[in-house]
Amino acid sequence: MKEEKKLTFTELVSLAPADLFEQAQGVSSMDKAIKTANDRFKKNLKFSAKVVAAMKRLYTSKVNSRDIPADTSFKEYFKQNAGGTVPARIEALAALFNSLVETNLLKESNYDAAAVDWLEKANAIIAAARKLHGDKWKTCDEVLDVINALSNPGDALTELKEIRKRQTDAEAIAEGKTAAGDETKPRETTPLTLDVAVAFITASFSAAGLVPKDRQAQLCAALFKVNDAWANNDLTENRRNELDKQVGYNLEHNLDPAMEVTLAGHAN
Repeated sequence: MKEEKKLTFTELVSLAPADLFEQAQGVSSMDKAIKTANDRFKKNLKFSAKVVAAMKRLYTSKVNSRDIPADTSFKEYFKQNAGGTVPARIEALAALFNSLVETNLLKESNYDAAAVDWLEKANAIIAAARKLHGDKWKTCDEVLDVINALSNPGDALTELKEIRKRQTDAEAIAEGKTAAGDETKPRETTPLTLDVAVAFITASFSAAGLVPKDRQAQLCAALFKVNDAWANNDLTENRRNELDKQVGYNLEHNLDPAMEVTLAGHAN
């Protein structure tokens, strides 16, 4: 079939208005076709993800039964049998379907009722939970919260965003950062002063609810060690009492703990 000759810009600007309008109508119809295709893609995205999830299940069974070579990737298998590639958004939702629905953590009807945006955010949480909790990901708090959000009527978007926010903070803490993303572990160029050490420890203690249970146990053990070390130092009982009064008063009034305050003729 002979390709239609495309007009040059010079030829376009020399066209009569009616002829130029005809060319513009072709642009408009193309835009409508693209929008229609996008709408159809979004409308069928959840079902398409189920198809891919079923393909993944079949692929796994074929690999396990040695019907196909073990080094055959799913991408290759899909292309061989479906004649193309899986769009990233569809593959992500297929992974979510297999993670939650196929493991009986979430009902298929809840998956069907959820908005695509909810499912995509849920998938990000599940993927991060796998990385953060390993084999225990199915029973971790954020995954249970996701299942609860998707299982109950109403808009789950706000709750899913909050779950992901908590999870992101936990990831940051695990990497040695505060929830705001600031470094808490001293860098090699930063002197390890008492203030730096305290900042790191207090940030870790404050975020204890966001980290895995084994990390929480480590933080609790650290607290015991700090308390034990202070309880068994060589300070006299009188000096301990003096410090308790001085530091307690100064912290309560936002003063430097080292400042000695005299009240009514008595040293604090």
